[in-house]
Amino acid sequence: MKSASPKQQAPAPTVATVRSPLATSRRRGGDESFVTFEVTHELHIMIRRFSSLFDHSVVRPDATREMVLRAAETAGRLGTATLTVQPHYIRAAAEALRGTDVLVGSVVGFPHGNETPAMKEYQANEVLDLGAREIDMVMNIPALKNQEKDVFLGDIEGVVAAAAAHDCLVKVITENCLLTEAEKHRACGWIADAGAHFVKTSTAYAEGGATLDDVRLMYQAVGGRCFVKAAGGVRSLDDVLAFLKAGARRFGSTRTDQFVAAFGALTAEEQEAFEEFLPPPAEGSVRGAIRDQPRE
Repeated sequence: MKSASPKQQAPAPTVATVRSPLATSRRRGGDESFVTFEVTHELHIMIRRFSSLFDHSVVRPDATREMVLRAAETAGRLGTATLTVQPHYIRAAAEALRGTDVLVGSVVGFPHGNETPAMKEYQANEVLDLGAREIDMVMNIPALKNQEKDVFLGDIEGVVAAAAAHDCLVKVITENCLLTEAEKHRACGWIADAGAHFVKTSTAYAEGGATLDDVRLMYQAVGGRCFVKAAGGVRSLDDVLAFLKAGARRFGSTRTDQFVAAFGALTAEEQEAFEEFLPPPAEGSVRGAIRDQPRE
């Protein structure tokens, strides 16, 4: 009879001191303030799970290589889901992120979405060949408004098919500020029908960004067939939690560092409010949770 193996003791928590920028609201006189806090192994895991809710983004038309490389450093250090860049910078971003788990995301039909389906499919194949592993595309807004369903679906289906060959996710931007309530419902339903993985509120380049009402509407409209991404209008950690409760599961952000620092500075009890919305520790990424979720 085998003797029982001795009970293994859990390793002592690893502790590090992190000096991180606080949220914008706590800056003074244009200078960046900093908070210093200790990070145990458990806290490190929680922070990485929180970070994986974000697509750190630099898609502004005047972005320089220096800005992209700085964003890549931030994304790699935090462990975000992606660094999303314009197609011009895909290769630079991929090289900068080599050795990390952060994927490169890029855009198709951005920012207006008025290209033909064939043009968007070509763009999708091009960005994928360059190294993008997630795509944020703008839907065909005129096709939606004109109720040209076949054109609308084909526009997305071509990109989804191209992405599927690379096991990549597709997020479709609705640009809600240009739509009526009925059009938002129709867009989300058709996008889910086309097989996209996310509906996304906005490009952040039109007049409006994400709103809680829109995220609730989108979450209900897709009926569990895909996820919701919020972009624009999320400015504080309280906003992040409110949008998670409304149904968002990914965020496009240029201020990810500030959100993560603010989250890390919360007490364990305060972080528990986010727990149910974070991907499981074994996955460490929203991507894993998406892959595991059954599609209706």
